[in-house]
Amino acid sequence: MIDLTALRRRHRGQPELVIISLIDIMMVLLIFLLSTASSSHEVGLKVERPYATSGATLDSESMLIGIGAGGQLSFEGKRVERLSIRRLVEERLARRPDLAVILVADKETPAEILVGVMDEAQQGGAKRVAIASRKERP
Repeated sequence: MIDLTALRRRHRGQPELVIISLIDIMMVLLIFLLSTASSSHEVGLKVERPYATSGATLDSESMLIGIGAGGQLSFEGKRVERLSIRRLVEERLARRPDLAVILVADKETPAEILVGVMDEAQQGGAKRVAIASRKERP
C-alpha cells in the first residue's frame, strides 16, 4: 500500500506553474485564430480602389470579384476569365442565394470592363451587385 503521508511530506513547498505548457497552448490558439481569420478583403489582384464620399458597409460574407487596371479578373482570389464569371456566380448562389457580389475594381479600370463584369454577375443571378471603394481622402 502507498503511504500518502510520506508522499504529502515530500511535496510540500512552493506550488509550481509550468510555463512551457502555457506557451504551447498559446501557440495552438494563435495558429487557430490565424487559420480561421477571414481574408475576405483579398481579391487576388493588386487593386487601387477609387475614393467615394458616400457608401454603405456590406456583409462580410459576399462574393468578391477583383478587376485589375488591365482588365485581369479574379473571383475570390483565383484568376478567372470573364466568360466564367456567370457560371461561378450561379454555383455560389445555388449554395447561398442571399450573397451579394462586390466588384473590387482598380480606379484605372475602363467602365466598359466594369459594366461587362457587372452584367455577367447579374446574368448569373446576383440580385445585389456593389462596387467597392475607399472612404474619402483624409
